[in-house]
Amino acid sequence: MNPSRAARVLALPVLALVGIAAAMTVAAPPATADQAVAVQECDGVTVVVDFTDLGGAVETGCAEGDPGSGREALESAGFTPVDSQPGLICTIDSQPDPCPAEFEGSYWAYWQVLDGEWAASQTGADDTDPAPGDIDGWRYNDGSVPPPLPQTGETDASGEQTSSDAATDEATSAPAEGGSGVPVGIWVVMGVVVVGLVVGLVVRRQRDTES
Repeated sequence: MNPSRAARVLALPVLALVGIAAAMTVAAPPATADQAVAVQECDGVTVVVDFTDLGGAVETGCAEGDPGSGREALESAGFTPVDSQPGLICTIDSQPDPCPAEFEGSYWAYWQVLDGEWAASQTGADDTDPAPGDIDGWRYNDGSVPPPLPQTGETDASGEQTSSDAATDEATSAPAEGGSGVPVGIWVVMGVVVVGLVVGLVVRRQRDTES
């Protein structure tokens, strides 16, 4: 076999390996901020405030009892809203800082959990009367993306919150039923490597025969 041809043959599986590795890297899903956030049991209204679009974190609180409005629930949960004009909340816990003098596309959008999913509130926080067991949410953006869904958790001996949703934990940690737990792409890469080794061995034997 011609040496240059042998080199080209040997290079094919190597190039394939590089291409597959690159494809697997690109296909990796990016991390998002919309994952479930753990909250403690609340006898009143659970409040989730998402500061991530302002460079902060997702914070939660509990408005004990039966607050009379969404604003009251927000305040009872430990947050401080400030209006830019009556009835229009501009900042929560002084965020954003400063309060925009003009509307720039983002605002504190008010959400409520209905049937396990976030739904944009059809009324303002002053006119909404959440009931005990309800979940209110706030996120500063253009109103298109809600805060993370809350997930009830318990506090362990170290003070850390642990999720009580065993089904979610099991689905996250266990491989799909009937699968080996090894991604298909890994098997493909291993196959390409084996092919490359075989081709290399054939080329070497061909060279020994010719010599």
